[in-house]
Amino acid sequence: MIGQFSSGTVPLGQLFANPISIEAPGYQRSFAWTAEEAGQLFADINQALAEETDYFLSFMLFIERNRPRSLLPAWARARSERVLEIVDGFQRLTSLTILFCTLRDLDAEQGRPTNARLATAIGADLRRRLALRPVEAAFFEKYVQAPGATRIKPTAANLSPAEVRIIAVRDHFLAELGDMEAADRPFFVDFLLDHCCVASVITNDIDRAHQLFTILNARGKPLARRDILKATLLGGVPKEAASRAAALWADLDQRLGDEFENLFSHVRSLYGRAGGHVIASVKEIAARNGGALPFLEGVLRPAASVFDELRRASHSGSSHSAAIVCTLSYLNRLRFSDWIPPALLWRLTRSEDAAELAWFLRALDRLALGIRLLGLGAHKRASWFGALTVAIRNGEDLKAANAVLNFSRQDVRTMQYNLRDLHARDASTAKHLLLRLTDHMAGNPQSFSFPDDMSVEHVLPRKSNPNSQWRGWFADPSEREIYTESLGNLVLVTKAQNDRAGNQDFARKLEVYFKTAAAPLPALNEPLRGLAEWKASQIKAREAEMLRLIEGLWQFGFKIGGSEAGEPAKNPPLHRRRASG
Repeated sequence: MIGQFSSGTVPLGQLFANPISIEAPGYQRSFAWTAEEAGQLFADINQALAEETDYFLSFMLFIERNRPRSLLPAWARARSERVLEIVDGFQRLTSLTILFCTLRDLDAEQGRPTNARLATAIGADLRRRLALRPVEAAFFEKYVQAPGATRIKPTAANLSPAEVRIIAVRDHFLAELGDMEAADRPFFVDFLLDHCCVASVITNDIDRAHQLFTILNARGKPLARRDILKATLLGGVPKEAASRAAALWADLDQRLGDEFENLFSHVRSLYGRAGGHVIASVKEIAARNGGALPFLEGVLRPAASVFDELRRASHSGSSHSAAIVCTLSYLNRLRFSDWIPPALLWRLTRSEDAAELAWFLRALDRLALGIRLLGLGAHKRASWFGALTVAIRNGEDLKAANAVLNFSRQDVRTMQYNLRDLHARDASTAKHLLLRLTDHMAGNPQSFSFPDDMSVEHVLPRKSNPNSQWRGWFADPSEREIYTESLGNLVLVTKAQNDRAGNQDFARKLEVYFKTAAAPLPALNEPLRGLAEWKASQIKAREAEMLRLIEGLWQFGFKIGGSEAGEPAKNPPLHRRRASG
């Protein structure tokens, strides 16, 4: 130690690794973050990953006490570890630990080997990398840190506020990670541990720690990217136009709020600057457009206006407006924003024809779902949407047979193949698809009122008792597994209904679906009403009908009836989809 404290910037992979262990001291407050704060942290990390830039987690303050060896716990004496008490940063470190554990359990659930780096960051059974206060440690171990713990639902009704928040953050991460392909998770883990950095300040004196804590927390909120760009761009405006530029910036900031930050990433993509640092890219784009003021007035202002319409799903004055608003609302429900740059560029450069806009947005929606059905990860998805942005910028005919909006014949075969067990492959996409089919069957978008309350239920349950009705109808285990995962075997119910339905017999399940139903009742479930049995023939017929609905809505080119879907492409061709220029 120099002057009673030391400081340095370290990646999380060094902080969550031997010989360091982190403890929450007795005076540390309980876990206070909600899913909103933890979700913003997750979103910020994801954005940094997409932009291929490091993410700075700000300052964290620790105390490393010079305790006599005889007073150290046995694990510390045996392993010569450094024990850091966390003074400032507890909420972030706890949320990150929850994230590590959800990633670990998702891998295990899908039969993937344990990621060694995650295992190190979480710690072993006898000594976790992060130890909460004793009052919370047992709960955190049972429902977060132990292998498989993040998949366990607490049964106690009297959880403390901190325990409720821990479960809410855990479940939020599980939902967010549902959209991430298994093959992409190792890259995400490496980004977390190698490119998410902390400015750690370590002292050996609690009074000094309190003084540092006061200093670190008395300086206002940290600079956002838009603050840096504001200083850079407005500083380059001639004096006679400075007030006009400042007023323009203030108007955009007020109109977009927190979304103003994201606009710069989208503007970067419009000009073919995918990847790299946003600030440097925006400065370069401004220079190419004549400087700060022409950029603000000619690029940023119109982009902000269109971006605002897109995010609010706003359109009026045309017979196509209702369809445009509906499609935009569906696009805004996606967990990724790759569709926004091509939508922005289309509105900024193409005709104001509402019919053409309605067509293009439907094509974007089709592309987004098709990519999810193909099972492509975030990088390939971004590449495809990036290629679409390039095609728009180059004035290509997007209705041509070989246009980037279209899928190859093998893509279509792969999508139809993946639909056979979509929920097992990607539960989030399965739920998204079922909600869309519900809206179509109802004749209106009713699912907007309850998407977060609904869950996917397997009518033929994944597990059943040996003497159950289900074993009589599906005696062959391999056949039972195929029909269990069939698209035709899935319904939408509330989470409470899902718990009640469980592995009950069919008649009891129908009572749960229709007599304790949510309002409005999902139209997707109606074909089951009044049925006396649920055997292979019923599941096959419903699957075929759902495939017909999907084909009618999105026109992928599926072959319905008669012939089986082909084998999936091992590596769907992406050469025509790579963004460039």
